[in-house]
Amino acid sequence: MPRKAELNTPFPVGVFLSTVSFSTALYLSLLALPRVGIFIAMFSGVPLVLAQIQFPAQLLGTGAMVTSGGAIFLLGSLLHNPMPGLQVLIYIGWCGLPALLTAELLRRQVRILPMIFSVSFQTLFFLGGIGLFLYMKTHGQIWTGFAQTIHGALDVVMNAAIKNSQTTLTPTDQARVLGLEPLIFRAFIGLLPGLLSSLALLTAVVVWATTVGILEGRNLSPGTPGLDRWVLPDPFVFALIGSMALLLIPSFEIRVLGTNLIMLFGVLYVGQGAGVLLSYARKRRFGPWFWLVSGVFILIQPMFLMILGIVGLIDIWADFRQLRGKSPGGDGSNEKGRYVEKKMDDLSDRDGSHRDSFRTVRLRLPLRGSRFLGTLRGGGSSGSTIRPA
Repeated sequence: MPRKAELNTPFPVGVFLSTVSFSTALYLSLLALPRVGIFIAMFSGVPLVLAQIQFPAQLLGTGAMVTSGGAIFLLGSLLHNPMPGLQVLIYIGWCGLPALLTAELLRRQVRILPMIFSVSFQTLFFLGGIGLFLYMKTHGQIWTGFAQTIHGALDVVMNAAIKNSQTTLTPTDQARVLGLEPLIFRAFIGLLPGLLSSLALLTAVVVWATTVGILEGRNLSPGTPGLDRWVLPDPFVFALIGSMALLLIPSFEIRVLGTNLIMLFGVLYVGQGAGVLLSYARKRRFGPWFWLVSGVFILIQPMFLMILGIVGLIDIWADFRQLRGKSPGGDGSNEKGRYVEKKMDDLSDRDGSHRDSFRTVRLRLPLRGSRFLGTLRGGGSSGSTIRPA
């Protein structure tokens, strides 16, 4: 239970309004620019996580989520969105509730991989329940409308491909190209589970990594290693190789299953590749312009995510960050030890002394259920602590 002093603390109105504004604006980019906005809307849960962590007694993140949902409904109506209520449910299931769960799991010092999987499962469970409810409520009409929309989009794409073809296609060739539309539609429907699961997984990685990065930038110790020090367990590569092997089986269903699995594991290695890039950028001390240009490139051409995934896969053998070999298992029990060692290196570089003189540096990690996220102490100075208002 919160202490009496905490209950009497003035409500942080400024932080609350800024959290609602940022979260709402980031999500509304999905309505304004659907293609680019889907990558921007992933970050709309980050302000909620920060508010919930810094003001747990007031449940600031929860209140900001509810208020942002109301703002999204109002602004969606003003923008003539056909289903503003559905947008609110998507915001809550995709951004709001996962953000609150991330804040709680960070507070409890849950390991990174279980945290990501838990947040992704909650997202899929909530949104899947909404989809099932709407399907039953409309007696399947919502799925019929969705299928017709996909068919219409495929018609446009196929006709554009035929029209813009570099060689003149005969009527027979055009009929063959158009005859592929049912197969493409079937493949797209079969890949929907992998697409949605990958989106939930990528959102969980983005929210966790961005939150930890912001806390470290404020000299607050989240007690969890950041993205630049995160590595996947090495046996995951065998699951990825097995998923690729399924593509060799001459069966449409098996190949669709293999593609779905490749997308899931690929997202995890995209996160690992982004960690390699972040570690390199920090060592080179790149400024904000580097991140701005990188973000613009990813928004314009999401194919760069595949490049990050390849880098993350190569990191298994190349070990660009020199993190492997220090503990058995990338996401294992020694991740906090690597985090403490990283902080010792930072303190040594900052004070101009050697690591041997910092043997007394300790990262005080809280027990489960503690209200503090950790305090970093080194030498005679103490670091910042996340304290509830």
